[in-house]
Amino acid sequence: MTSPSIKSADRVLDVLELLCRRGNSASHAEIAFALDIPKSSLTGLLKNLVHRNYLEKNASENTYLLGPAFFDLIQQGKNVRIILKIAKVQLAVLTEKTREASAFYLYKGDHIERVLGQEANYPLSYRMLPNVKFPLYSAAAGKAILNALPSDEQDHYLKNTELKPITDKTATLEKDIRKKLLNDTDQGITLSVGENSDGVIALATPICRKNGDPIGAISIVIPEVRFNPSLGTLCRKALLISKNKIETELNT
Repeated sequence: MTSPSIKSADRVLDVLELLCRRGNSASHAEIAFALDIPKSSLTGLLKNLVHRNYLEKNASENTYLLGPAFFDLIQQGKNVRIILKIAKVQLAVLTEKTREASAFYLYKGDHIERVLGQEANYPLSYRMLPNVKFPLYSAAAGKAILNALPSDEQDHYLKNTELKPITDKTATLEKDIRKKLLNDTDQGITLSVGENSDGVIALATPICRKNGDPIGAISIVIPEVRFNPSLGTLCRKALLISKNKIETELNT
């Protein structure tokens, strides 16, 4: 027997699919008839979808249309697919400019995942294997995203995440992490010094949608023995240029 919650979810999808098929317009009665949903049940469902901006009501015609949240969800899905192509080009540019390894990470709620990597041509360099996950509070790319989150989302993450040490330099207290986010971020670039991997310095910047929400981050990773102020300056400039190019192409 289908549970009430699953049935309700099916009805939401049925309504959205119906509007897509019908040229994005249908009345309460038409939806109820087409989907065989009791009008009393449909009223609450439509009200909730309108409240969440997945539907809009055309009061003059007494019909329902797909809302901005629906189309925003579609766009976000497209962004995730196309950003890999865009980021791959910029990683090649970053590594060519700095001669250091670079990577792109997707933001996945409570962690980041390295999905693309460009390795440096040095005997001593950081391996950029794909599909590796990192916590937000230790890796430079994760810290960059954490710093870019709205305050309520940042608060929720820090209060509901088990903060375990990755290395002896990893901050594991909420107050210390907040302090590091502030101190380690300058002009949009966040630094991590041995917090996620011993002997490794990383610089990262978030990649954001038009509304400012982070979708991921790009990072340059350098063995600590090779890092110096001039290289740091070069990496910061290169990251900001690549960030601008990725976001411009992504959000156009």
